[in-house]
Amino acid sequence: MFWLYNFFLLLSLPLFPLLKLKAKKRGKLSLRTRFQTDFKGAQGKLLLHASSVGEVNTVKPLVEKLKGNLALTTFTDYGLKRAKELFPEVPKRLLPLDLYPITKAFLKKARPEKLLIYETEIWPSLLKSARELKIPTYFVSGKIGKRTYSRAVKLKKLLKPFVEEAFFLARSQEDGERAVELGFKKVKVVGDLKVDYTPPKELPPLEVEGKRKVIIWGSTHPGEEELALKLHSALKGEFNDLLTIVAPRHTGREVNLPKAVRRSQTKRVPREAEFYIVDTVGELSGLYSYGDLCIVGGSFVKGVGGHNLVEPVALKRPTVIGEYGEEFFHIARSLKVPILKREELFSFAYNLLKRDELSKELSSKSYSLWLKERGVAERIVEEVLEGETKRN
Repeated sequence: MFWLYNFFLLLSLPLFPLLKLKAKKRGKLSLRTRFQTDFKGAQGKLLLHASSVGEVNTVKPLVEKLKGNLALTTFTDYGLKRAKELFPEVPKRLLPLDLYPITKAFLKKARPEKLLIYETEIWPSLLKSARELKIPTYFVSGKIGKRTYSRAVKLKKLLKPFVEEAFFLARSQEDGERAVELGFKKVKVVGDLKVDYTPPKELPPLEVEGKRKVIIWGSTHPGEEELALKLHSALKGEFNDLLTIVAPRHTGREVNLPKAVRRSQTKRVPREAEFYIVDTVGELSGLYSYGDLCIVGGSFVKGVGGHNLVEPVALKRPTVIGEYGEEFFHIARSLKVPILKREELFSFAYNLLKRDELSKELSSKSYSLWLKERGVAERIVEEVLEGETKRN
C-alpha cells in the first residue's frame, strides 16, 4: 500500500496545476523547490510543520515558547511568506514532496531533534522516514475532524505503521479518541492551540456616526451575506440605526449589499449607511471590538466548518457561531459560546441587543472561561521537552 501511494503520487505530478487551482484559496503552491532537500537550519532543532497561512498564525504562541530551538516548514508558498513576516529569526522552508526518497534525504540532511506536526498533516513518506531515522514525531494540538476521520479510517491499514509510534497531543477528547481508532497508541489531550490567541494591542480605527447597535459578521462565505441581509432587515424595525459589518473570508470575492460603504474607501461610517463591508486584509480580529454581537462565519453554510471564534471572545464581545461550525464546536462548548441554527438567529439577536445584562453575562462568561483554557502552548512544550523524561 505504501509503495502504491508513492507510485500514484509520482503519477499525479502532471496534474499539479489542478492542485494549485484547487488550493488557491489556501495559498500559492510551487513545485520546483519541493524536490530540494537541503535544510541546514533545522539540524539539532525541533522541526515544526504548519500547512498554510492560518496554521502559521495559530502556532505563534508555540513558536514564541521555542524560539532559538525551532525550524519551520509550510505546505503553501503563502504560508512560508507569512512565516517570514512573523518569525524572521526562525529557519524556514517549504515541505518537500511526500515521495519516500525525497523525504528520507530531507530528514537525513535536516536531522532535527524531533518532528512536530500541527493539527493533521499526515504525510506517510515523511512519517516513515522519521520513524526509520528514529526522529520522535509529535502531532501538536492534534485535530481529526469528522470529514478527515471518514477519509482516514478507510486508509487505516496504510497509516497505522506510521502513526503508532508517534505522539498525538490532541486538541480535544473526541480528537484523541479518533486518533486511537486510526492507530495512534500515545495519545494525550492538551487543548486547542487556537485558545492561546493573543488579541491585537492596537485596534484598527473605526468611527461610526451616531449611537448605533452593531452586528459584525466575520469571515463570511457565499450564502452568509444573504443571511446577514435577512437578519438586518428583520431587526431594522426594532433598531432603526442598526449597522451590520460584513467581513468576507476572501476579500477578493465581490459582495454587494444595499446602502453599503467599504473599508478600503473610508474608516468613517455615515449615519445613512446600513452596511460596512470590510474588504481589507488583517483587520477583522481588531474590528470585532466594535460589535454588540459578533457572528463568526463559515458556520451557517455547509462544508466550511467555521472559523476562529476566540478572536471576538478575547475582546470580551458577545459571540455566536452556526450549526455547521463543527470544527470549532469543542471550543464553543468549552467557552459557552452559543451554537445557533439560522432560524434561531433573529430571536437571539433581538434579545441580546435589547438586554444589556444578557450581553454582559454572555461576553463575561466566555471571556472568563477563555482565560482559564489558555496555556496550551505550555502544555505542548512540557510534553515535547519533558514528557519523555517523565514517561521513562
